[in-house]
Amino acid sequence: MKHQAESSGEFRRAGAQEKGYSVAAVDSFFTRLADDYELILSGSELGKDVHTSCTVREAVFESEKGGYAPDDVDAALDKVEDRFCELERHLYVQRYGQLAWDQAVEELRELLLGRLERPAGQRFRRPAKRLTKGYFTKEVDALCERLLSHLKGADVLTPADIRAAAFSPATGDICYEETQVDAFLGRAIEYLKDTAQ
Repeated sequence: MKHQAESSGEFRRAGAQEKGYSVAAVDSFFTRLADDYELILSGSELGKDVHTSCTVREAVFESEKGGYAPDDVDAALDKVEDRFCELERHLYVQRYGQLAWDQAVEELRELLLGRLERPAGQRFRRPAKRLTKGYFTKEVDALCERLLSHLKGADVLTPADIRAAAFSPATGDICYEETQVDAFLGRAIEYLKDTAQ
């Protein structure tokens, strides 16, 4: 983890006139991730600001010309998130037992199903303001149908499939609120990681 977190200096840079991720912000974030990972491993008392797989997944960086290439940083974040997930699962099972873990995963599955089994077009809220852009409903629903098929054993979906999903912007009755969709897909990624063989 230390090596991986310190590899931010190896990221490619965007062109001088192209937008990339803020170099200072990315370097700081990866250094902090390394420190937090070691802190979790040590078994020390953890504060509320310690990073988790969830905060890694939700990381957002300011952009700057000539910054780090987003694809490189995003790929590294995916790997770090996987490492945090593995550690969190290990520590949870160690503390509460495999049965408790299995029950937590099943509860998450039921939570996902509860929303996925809603009718198409009704799975998520619309943006509060009519002209606020959201995600195109049909595209989100298409991914939801795939996830539903996966949960029922009729399709195979991976965390990478969800991470790679991109939705067209839309407004009004043909879009879903972005924040609610993003939060749900974050939980879906969590479930897919928890059940990966």
